[in-house]
Amino acid sequence: MSALIVATSLLAIIVYLIYVLASKKFSYWEKKNVPHVKPLPIVGNYAKYILLQEYVGKLVQRLCQQFPNTPYFGAYYGTEPVLVVQSPELLKHIFTKDFYYVHGREVSKYCSKEIITQNLFFSGGDNWKIVRQNLTPLFTSAKMKNMFYLIENCSHVLEDTLIRDTKLNDVVEARDLSTRFTMDCICSCAFGVESNVMAAPENNPFAFMAEEIFRASKYRGFLLIFKAIWPAIFYGIGLQCFPSSIDTFFSRLLKGVFESRDYKPSNRNDFVDLVLNLKKEEVISSDSLKSAKTGITETVQLKVDDDLLVAQCVVFFAAGFETSATTLSFTLFELAKKPEAQKRAAEEVDEFLRRHNNKLSYECINELPYLEACVYETIRLYPVLGNLTREVMDDYTLPTGLHLEKGVRVHIPVYHLHHNPDYFPDPETYKPERFLPENKDDIKPFTFLPYGEGPRICIGKRFSKMQVLAGLVTFLKTYRVELAQGMPENVEFDCRTILIQPKDQGLFLKAYKREGWEQRMFVRS
Repeated sequence: MSALIVATSLLAIIVYLIYVLASKKFSYWEKKNVPHVKPLPIVGNYAKYILLQEYVGKLVQRLCQQFPNTPYFGAYYGTEPVLVVQSPELLKHIFTKDFYYVHGREVSKYCSKEIITQNLFFSGGDNWKIVRQNLTPLFTSAKMKNMFYLIENCSHVLEDTLIRDTKLNDVVEARDLSTRFTMDCICSCAFGVESNVMAAPENNPFAFMAEEIFRASKYRGFLLIFKAIWPAIFYGIGLQCFPSSIDTFFSRLLKGVFESRDYKPSNRNDFVDLVLNLKKEEVISSDSLKSAKTGITETVQLKVDDDLLVAQCVVFFAAGFETSATTLSFTLFELAKKPEAQKRAAEEVDEFLRRHNNKLSYECINELPYLEACVYETIRLYPVLGNLTREVMDDYTLPTGLHLEKGVRVHIPVYHLHHNPDYFPDPETYKPERFLPENKDDIKPFTFLPYGEGPRICIGKRFSKMQVLAGLVTFLKTYRVELAQGMPENVEFDCRTILIQPKDQGLFLKAYKREGWEQRMFVRS
């Protein structure tokens, strides 16, 4: 009984503190004469998202539709003032020209509170700059090309898995299949280990870790939102977003791979080799972000410890499989609904394989323009992050004259931009032709933001493209797909995760073997 009284009292104190914060902050946009939505107590203008009732991308889209002709407007993310910027011209300043001022992800000063959040995705300031600069060499075109044979090998396993599984059941769950494929790819390419998730998904430790990282539960959703809005209270009462088992698993994984290589870089030039080199250096450095403001070159350093390396390991694994799997599965889902687009994509794949004698080669990155357009149209409809978050890291004045103090949030409504008929006519219709080479110039800069933009653009963009195209080639060369019986044409998005996912359902497709599929089996060396 006493424990219940203590818990109730603690909750009452937290609610009171939040209410006091809200009372002080809810006049922020009015004082600055910025158009804004009147907030509700505590939850502000994000009530349905905070209460886990609506996907954040659609919620912000509805807010934007209340201000169709303004470059930005004010809102309140819980108690916190947030500027929602929907003008492509101003987004150019935020992403590139004035990057120094708005480069933080959101509450980035708290990223050291958990090992996993010390990674490239969550961090900000000079720590982000140092890590980004030292990881970038891993993602050059040359490195991707040298790594492609590992993607090819995983595609061979996918080919075998599809043939085996469709003999038992011609209905495939595209999301599960895509996740297993991309997990095998990232484990092989980044860590030099065979995860075998495609061949043996049951009781697989990598599959278990993936579930731990992206667990879609109301409790995890509550933790993520609580931490994002009120980090001081969140960490002050001892909460954590992610279980320590994730850190332990990847720490052991790295140690095991290090030992297998005698703590010496190999000739694979993969993530583990890069980490081994960083570990030897003990300290890494780069130019300070402040140099962009002062014009004076200043070098900053960061100590390399095990926590920092494990954090990057986790983000490579998580971002490496999840985002690509989402894009791959939603592309198959859309093609299943658009037989003409699917037919054109399959014919392009067939022609590619004829030119390359049935060998899946790195050239698929550049020689499949229609299939690539299908992928881009998919990530327009289903951007991995429907609402990009930024934080003002130094007092900043927009070109309009609006002054923002350090710590103010900025939200970029990616889902809204991608579904805005002013930028993409007939936005809810799947039209890959928008992204064909001859039409790309019609897309207004800073209205298509699936990977972000500027210095913080997704570091793994090339790798993702490599995985997704290889997976689509493997699937489409053999199968034609339709929606399985009972599969709806539109899916509801999960509001409990930060990435776009279908809520409580898979993407079920019925697979039919195409005529002459045997003649398109991959050549294997």
